[in-house]
Amino acid sequence: MQATGRAPAARVNETAITVRGLDFDYEAAGGRSVRALEVAELAIARGEFVSILGPSGCGKSTLLYLIGGFVPFRRGEIRVGGAPVTGPGPDRGIVFQQFALFPWKTVLQNVLYGMEKQRVPKAARLARAAELIRTVRLDGFENHFPSQLSGGMRQRAAIARTLAVDPDILLMDEPFGALDAQTRSVMQEQLKAIWQATGKTVIFVTHDVREAVYLSERVVLLTKRPGRVKEIVDTRFPKAGEFTTDTRFNEAVAYIWHQVKSEFVDGDAHAR
Repeated sequence: MQATGRAPAARVNETAITVRGLDFDYEAAGGRSVRALEVAELAIARGEFVSILGPSGCGKSTLLYLIGGFVPFRRGEIRVGGAPVTGPGPDRGIVFQQFALFPWKTVLQNVLYGMEKQRVPKAARLARAAELIRTVRLDGFENHFPSQLSGGMRQRAAIARTLAVDPDILLMDEPFGALDAQTRSVMQEQLKAIWQATGKTVIFVTHDVREAVYLSERVVLLTKRPGRVKEIVDTRFPKAGEFTTDTRFNEAVAYIWHQVKSEFVDGDAHAR
């Protein structure tokens, strides 16, 4: 497979996110410091859909939270739109695996919440909320509470709530990991349609290789802990669906899975 560390030629001067010289440690039991990430350099273009893959514990979600500004770091730099990341910001919206809706608010109230904090005029926020609820196919469920929705519907509501504040960047931490296979497939199609319609930059953390190849333009492979960028695989080719028999698609899946699996094998060998 051909790997690339650069954005497509037309986007080289439109970098959305850069990570350089990032070393991140966390404190384990007993006060022991553990190195979680060592990212020498990573650049993501504006409007690009990038997935992050790697073995469990390699720091995929940590990298996402660092870009989101939710976790402080001491060494290296992360820039979004050229500005250093020093904390969360409205330019970055995050979607978690476990839906993260306010259980005491209806679908409509959840979607309106961020716009209310932004002091968007009432008529404008109601119109945008209605549009987004239609986009994620929840029209008719505006007055339902999260407990009255299926898992897929709750995740759609969470995506609509994140989109409501119109972030330039969507950070998605295994957003479909808790869904059944059919709902997951539907959500993948809807996310892809939303990305194509809005042109937002998407960083998508997943354990599912087929999902990553199907959704993404590039797949960033991390090594076992401490997570380093092992390879960036270009997956910009026509895709008929996640379960297509297309040779190029399945070759990409096989190649990426082999690279991820090799990290488990190497780790086992070192452990012995």
